[in-house]
Amino acid sequence: MEENREETVGAVERLETENAALRQEIEELKISFQTLCTTLNEVVKVVSRMNEDVADNTHNNAVLYNRLRNLPYEVRDTRFEDRYGIPKIMSLEDTIDEIVLHKKSIARFGDGEFGIMFGVSRWRFQREDEKLAVRLREVVQSDEENLLIGLNDFYGDLSHRTEADADGIRSYIVKARSQHMSLLRKDRLYAHACISRTGSWEKIKNQKRIWEGKDCVFIEGDKTRMGVGNDLFDNAKSIQRILCPSESAFDVYDAILEEAVKLPKDKTILIALGPTASVLAYDLARAGYHAIDIGHADLAYEWFLKSGSAQKAAVHHKYNNEYPEGYLVEDIHDEAYEAQVIADLSGR
Repeated sequence: MEENREETVGAVERLETENAALRQEIEELKISFQTLCTTLNEVVKVVSRMNEDVADNTHNNAVLYNRLRNLPYEVRDTRFEDRYGIPKIMSLEDTIDEIVLHKKSIARFGDGEFGIMFGVSRWRFQREDEKLAVRLREVVQSDEENLLIGLNDFYGDLSHRTEADADGIRSYIVKARSQHMSLLRKDRLYAHACISRTGSWEKIKNQKRIWEGKDCVFIEGDKTRMGVGNDLFDNAKSIQRILCPSESAFDVYDAILEEAVKLPKDKTILIALGPTASVLAYDLARAGYHAIDIGHADLAYEWFLKSGSAQKAAVHHKYNNEYPEGYLVEDIHDEAYEAQVIADLSGR
């Protein structure tokens, strides 16, 4: 009797486990179906616009093509992860926790870095450079325990983006996906690259944890001027600066690295130097430093202060590659800023 009772209890437990798994699968399928419906509704809108305005057909055909090509990656069905090769990317919050709580360094990779690796210069501030391309490939495929590799979260679902942003991403990723995936691993958990982007006070507060109470050294372009004219870094304990060329900084990379490794290892190093920052963060992490490829954090804060959102805006006294003629930068006279400079490799 007792044996039969145990078998019955065991069978019930197995059925409960199977039911829980089925319910989870049903919920995932619901999400996938909702995402599919949303995307198909957007496709219908495009087709409708094509019928309304023949003059826009060329543009709409391209949009439709990119939406259809990218559709499988946006339908979030976990059963197809292996088939479609969507990189696993941790959340922004988890990424910052890894940096702050576990003192991880980070090298970030976006369209600019991937462009350099495949012989395309997407931004004015860094020309094509095969030596830089080789180093970037080394970094993105590295497996250092104390270094995070950050990616943009644009390989799969795009429902969190505006329609315009999503279509821009599709236009890019449909062509570049195979290049990216030739360097990325399906079995790896990547960090979120957007520690450099804000757009809300909540994100800014979380971002500022990275340098809170820290003795910081900024390694930046001579026209980057992180924190000048704003309070983004007001919670840092101290700030020093190593200035580098605002364009093609990798040309003097050996000198930058030589200067950086003179620093005490208790410093937190924040690097805003385009694709060069990814390589420098890697080399400094391997040398025992806490190095953060922080990118456009300061510019994103300036944009937020001007617009209350992530919308890009002119910042006339800082190099702003994401705004028209943002390479034309006004001179400044700031004694506090000049006093923070401990080395100037910019040639200014």
